[in-house]
Amino acid sequence: MKIDNVATRLVIVPFGAARGGSGATSLQVLHVTVRDVDGRTGTGFTYALTGGVEGARAIVDTTFGPRLTGLDPLDWDRVWHELWAATHRVGRGVALPALSALDIAVWDLRAQTAGLPLFRLLGAQRDSVPVYGSGRATHRMSDGELVAGALAYVEEGYRAVKLRAGALGIERDVRRVAAVRDAVGPDVRLMVDCNERLDLADAQRLAHRLDELDVAWLEEPLPSGDVEGHALLAARSPVPIAVGEHLQGRFEFKQYLDRGAAAILMPDAPLTGGVSEWLRIATLAEAASIPVTPHFLPELHIQLAAAAKPATYIEHFPLLDDLLAETLTVSGGVAVPPDRPGHGLLWDQGALDRYTSA
Repeated sequence: MKIDNVATRLVIVPFGAARGGSGATSLQVLHVTVRDVDGRTGTGFTYALTGGVEGARAIVDTTFGPRLTGLDPLDWDRVWHELWAATHRVGRGVALPALSALDIAVWDLRAQTAGLPLFRLLGAQRDSVPVYGSGRATHRMSDGELVAGALAYVEEGYRAVKLRAGALGIERDVRRVAAVRDAVGPDVRLMVDCNERLDLADAQRLAHRLDELDVAWLEEPLPSGDVEGHALLAARSPVPIAVGEHLQGRFEFKQYLDRGAAAILMPDAPLTGGVSEWLRIATLAEAASIPVTPHFLPELHIQLAAAAKPATYIEHFPLLDDLLAETLTVSGGVAVPPDRPGHGLLWDQGALDRYTSA
């Protein structure tokens, strides 16, 4: 089995405020298809909410893709490291997402060739994964809308819900979290994501206030590059600190582990190096007794969370819904990986064609 073709397309999907707290108005997706000589295909992707995917596509088309022609997918791990070494000087912010998209496609092809769902090929640790609700909470929602979104998740059987903070001032954010806590009761876990909006002093103040509301974790309170600031906060905060959606590669995650700067890691496979690097990060987390809860993309990440021992949750967030023919079914707050070969994502070809930019 040899790879004989790598194809890319740039897909741009507009969306509104209900998609989350970042304020982005569109989703850019680099969609990659890898085909072998027998006609089997694997698909992968990376994405951005603020632009720049064109750069990742250029790297795949000109540098990575040609290296895959004639490759046996079983030799991929060696080539992954060669491609990382060949491009890391130009900036992991573009090169590593590009490598991620290819890596996901190769693993999809390998699992399909083996006739196994990806999580079983990787070594299943569990057959279902808890899911927390995250896609119905933005800064632009009124307090009533925020409460309604959380209650909708609870009514659907979710036992954990994530909210946003950091954009409206500490006092108002605390009031909003308190309103949700009052509405959902004491048995639902609440998490709070600050999207890198705070400084150390305000993050410390917010953490102590949120502890009174039994918040399970405080996510990215500071800019993700500030490892030392997160370490200082982690030492002072009564609420566990979660990081990872903006980190790339195992070495950046290791810095947080070495400094004791995070209690939960949140790697995103299409950004941090694909399935291969996500699993390496999960192994580091396991060795440090740190849980892993992947960022976004439940349709893909359920495969990885089901295969990784330290994984505790996946995140419900409707990022790819407009491009998928089937979204993940969540029942009673848990989801089951699709029982079909590959990574399980079913792309809506009509939607891909409609939103393809080039």
